[in-house]
Amino acid sequence: MLSMNNTRRDFEQAQPQIAVLPVGALEQHGSHLPIGTDSMIAAEYAEQLAQHLDAFLLPTLAISSSIEHRKAIGTVYLRADTLALVIRDIADSLYSSGFKQLLLVNGHGGNYILKPAIRQLNRDYADRQAEMEVVLLSGAIINAIGDDSPFKHPGSSDIHAGEKETSLIMHLRPDLVRQPVPDGGVLPEADQSMLDYLDMTELCADGYWGYPDSATPEKGRLIAERFVPRAIDYLEKLKRLKASLR
Repeated sequence: MLSMNNTRRDFEQAQPQIAVLPVGALEQHGSHLPIGTDSMIAAEYAEQLAQHLDAFLLPTLAISSSIEHRKAIGTVYLRADTLALVIRDIADSLYSSGFKQLLLVNGHGGNYILKPAIRQLNRDYADRQAEMEVVLLSGAIINAIGDDSPFKHPGSSDIHAGEKETSLIMHLRPDLVRQPVPDGGVLPEADQSMLDYLDMTELCADGYWGYPDSATPEKGRLIAERFVPRAIDYLEKLKRLKASLR
């Protein structure tokens, strides 16, 4: 694996063709988790994947699309179209120096802009007959663990700083986890679409949407250890499908 700690000569000798970019966020996660939660999770997953693929691990893009948390001090965000342009420029710069694939490990569910941005990028590369591909590893690939899930609450009710994210940080950085504020979750009449109109801090008394009291380090370990196998399965599936269409 190569990283920003390596030299130009290291890159020239290794000639890597895959780069891995962790995309996190800098946003409030209630009173019990650090504002860098999404970035820490994305960075850990990306490093695991880069090691497995012997790829170039890029520094974490720690500021992304977090406007739904903007009223909380400590949250810093980009506009969605700015994030899309940043990803475009990173992909183009990698392509110009010989890379053929950029893998985005997205740790923040609010980065909705990544999906259409990547679709556009891949179509643009195809139209230019450029041998470059951008792949998004997010959502179910990040968090799914299978039928033996130990989690008590479905994803639709555990959206932000809840059982899953708290479990992951308890596993990765237990020194940073504090006690959740009781009854600090979401208003009963709210659903996720309300974040298009209201701030997370207006919908949740303490800024978390889920069940952090149900979190354990073991649950976090279970998710973390399954990320790379799931990511590799996804990449192989994509490769097979593309090959079958040629």
